[in-house]
Formats: sequence, C-alpha cells, structure tokens
Amino acid sequence: MVYTEMRAFLEALEAEGELVRISKPVSDGDEIGAFIWEMYERHGWTAPAVLFENVVGRAMPLVINVFGSIRRWGLMCGLPNWRRMTTIKEIRAHFLENIRQRASWPKPVIVAEAPCKEVILKGDDVNLGMLPAFRWHPDDGGPYITLPGVVMKDPEWRQNLGIYRIMIHDARTAGLVASATQDAGVFCARARQRGQTELDCAVALGYDPILHLAGAAKMPEVGRDAEFRFTGGLTGKPVELVRCETIDVEVPASSEIVLEGKLLLNEKRREGPFGEYTGYTSEQLEQPYLRIHCITQRRDPIYVSCTSGHVYSETNVMTYPQPFAWYAAMQKEIVGFRDLYLPLEGRMYVAVVQIKKRYPGWGKQAIMTALGSGFGMTLVNTVIVVDEDINIYEWKDVLWALSTRVDPELDVVILPAVGVNALNPAARARVEGGPEVNYTSFNLCSKLGIDATRKTAGEAGRARPTPPPSRPAAAALEQVRAAWEAYGMPEPAA
Repeated sequence: MVYTEMRAFLEALEAEGELVRISKPVSDGDEIGAFIWEMYERHGWTAPAVLFENVVGRAMPLVINVFGSIRRWGLMCGLPNWRRMTTIKEIRAHFLENIRQRASWPKPVIVAEAPCKEVILKGDDVNLGMLPAFRWHPDDGGPYITLPGVVMKDPEWRQNLGIYRIMIHDARTAGLVASATQDAGVFCARARQRGQTELDCAVALGYDPILHLAGAAKMPEVGRDAEFRFTGGLTGKPVELVRCETIDVEVPASSEIVLEGKLLLNEKRREGPFGEYTGYTSEQLEQPYLRIHCITQRRDPIYVSCTSGHVYSETNVMTYPQPFAWYAAMQKEIVGFRDLYLPLEGRMYVAVVQIKKRYPGWGKQAIMTALGSGFGMTLVNTVIVVDEDINIYEWKDVLWALSTRVDPELDVVILPAVGVNALNPAARARVEGGPEVNYTSFNLCSKLGIDATRKTAGEAGRARPTPPPSRPAAAALEQVRAAWEAYGMPEPAA
C-alpha cells in the first residue's frame, strides 16, 4: 500500500509499532525538544514517531519524527522489504526510477471539497497561537513552524511546494526563509521582477506523506507542479488539490491545516536565530514575512512538526532526498561514475563519489565535475572521490582511503569562495541579495576536493604507486562465508 494521506499513514505506523503515544502532559518546546533529543540519543535512526496527546494550552495533538527513519519511508512508499532498509540506496533507486519516468507523471487534479475545509477561520478568529508551535531550542528567535508545505504560484511556472522554516512573529504574521538558492527565493525574485509587491502564499500542514519527501527534494525542474506530479508518479494517482479561500493558490486537499496569506515582498524583518539541521544555531536573517488572512482545517486537526539539531533528527534525515536529481545528473556527467553518497553525519556538506578509475587524474576530474554542478556548488563543501573497492556507506572504509591514498600536497584541490546556501555554518560571510531578492540570500564559502583514489607511478609527480590492497583470496572468502554456520562460531553479542 502507498499512503496518500497523513492520517492513514499514522494509523499504519501505530499498527507496525513505529509510533508511540505520549499521554503525559507536555508543557512547551523546551520539554518536547529535550524529550526528542534524548530519544535520538537512545534510539538513533530507529527512533519511532511520537504523538503527544496532551500539549498544555493547545487543543490539538502534536506528532514528531514521522519522517525520521528511512525504514518508514519504505513503508510510506509501499516497498515490501521496508523493515530491512538500513541505507538510502533502495529509496534512492525507487525515487530515481520515478524521476526517469517523469514524462508520465500525472498532473494534480482540483477537487471541490476537501477535509482541510471542515473549519474556516477568518478575521479575528485567525490566530497562529492556536498551533502547538514553540521555541524548540533555547536560542530560537521565536516559535517555529518547522514542517510546512509552502505553496507559491508563478504565472509561467505554475506552482511549487517547498519546506522552509517559518518563525511566528505574532497572531497573524510569520517570517519565511526565501533564500536565493532555493525555489522560494526564485519565485519571490520573479514576482519582484514583474513589479509585484505581494505574492499569494499558502502553508499546508500535515498533508500527503510522500509529498513531504518531494518538498524536501530538489526536483529536476523548478515549479511546474513538479512536487505534485512527482508524488503522483510514486503513488500512481494524481495528487488532489483544493483552491484556497482567499488567495489564488491550490493546496493538498488532505492537509490537516492550511494557512492562507500574502508574502510581502518589499518588507522584511529579522528572522531567527534557529537551531538548524546543521547542528548549529543559525544567525538571524533578513527575510520577507507572511500576513495570514485565513486558516482552514479539519475539525480535529493533528499538528505535524519536527525538531532539528541532532544528527538523527528528522530534519537531517529529510535532507536525503535533496541530492537525488543531482545523483541522476552525476551518473551522466562523471566518467566512470559508480555511486554517490552524502553521509548523514556530514549534514549534506560532504559528498563521497565512487568511480572506476582508468587513467591518471580521473579522480580530480570527478571532483571538478561534481563541484562545478549547481547542487555541488551551492550546497556541498567537500567532495571525496574513491575507488570501487571502497564502500562509501561505511565511514571506516572512506577513512581508510583518506588515510592511505591521499598525499595532501598532491591530492587536495581548493576552489575559491563562491555563493552557497544561506544556512552553511562554515561560510565566511553572508551576502545580501540584489534588488530582485532584497533578502539575506546566500553565504560565501570555498570548496575542498580530495582525490582518495589509488595512484599510479608518475601520477601527479609520484615516484611510486599506491600499494595493492591486502585481502583474503576471493574464492576462499566466498567458501568460508557459504559454510559459516558449520564452523560453530557464535554470533556477536547484540
């Protein structure tokens, strides 16, 4: 079964033991944030989703960590072996096959009625304070909506859905991060170039689960309903959208809550700080803000949220889909490409590329190709290139290659500072956008490439080659593995 509604997916998670209900009253973001952090410390990436049934001062329950496990992604997508999934490889292959079939992605359909329209609030009834959105980290600049589906529309590019942090300023106003390197910033820039001072903007909460992963990914194209069509390709049926009450935007019909408003393009406020997926508290940004005019919701909405900062946090795990389209591009552009991985611990700033090397210098060619691409230039700080014998999903193998196949003077490439993502904590400076954007748009950071492939004599001035790896005889190892139980060796302690 492929899940197209959040509620049905939550029911499935509970039935599979992947969701835990907490009946104890929880008071605020400090308590909830600390609880989730400790859960990650104890359970790692296998931590369950958590439904807080009793949030003091709020009328709706709060669910966190729905997307914090790749295993649950497999269940969401209907993959039969989801319980055994421990790496991103199978989900990536599933998504890449869908990307290859994008010519057949179904367009979303507009429906007349939707669950998210059961209650409609306007005027004095609009109050963002009703949401269980809190300061999730001690230094946050205010309460944050952390898992929103931000929907914008462009007359040529149609609609785009992306996930961007939203800081609540007051009952009807919220700041939205619209970096120039992200789709939200592109849509804002295009609107300003058309002379607009406002842009219709909707924020969906608790919508189709697979659409959350699509919103977190970098689609092969910007706008053009790509996230909705991609999701339709995975589920096998069009995503259902419904028209907003007060703005010209369509939102997922299955949403728990929808905020409707105008993004004020010529006005900006300080937004942040915020405890980001990078593991650091990011600085304040100058960003546009939303003026909310209407809230629609189900009669008994569930608020879907997340926290960040921990290496196993939901927001960090949800960075995995971002490079899928980049992976597909690198398959075509890097000669001898075998695989590509951005380890969770690298917070998306480290990429490991595996190649089949056939001639000297090929490793550095792969470095330049990866860093010269749009995604690599904007988001990746360090590219490590290794040979086929290195398991890029095991840090022990990657570290072995770094330790034994790299002469720093000969095998390290450093590129000068370029414009990178505004949240990059390693960057040296923040840069304000031009008149088309007018917000804190990006950072400046240099790039590092490490050629950790085996070297031949004469390559890059070497007088000796990398020694051959020391391994057991392949045939003997295969025999031993096949007969392992016959040796009577006990299994290691859990």
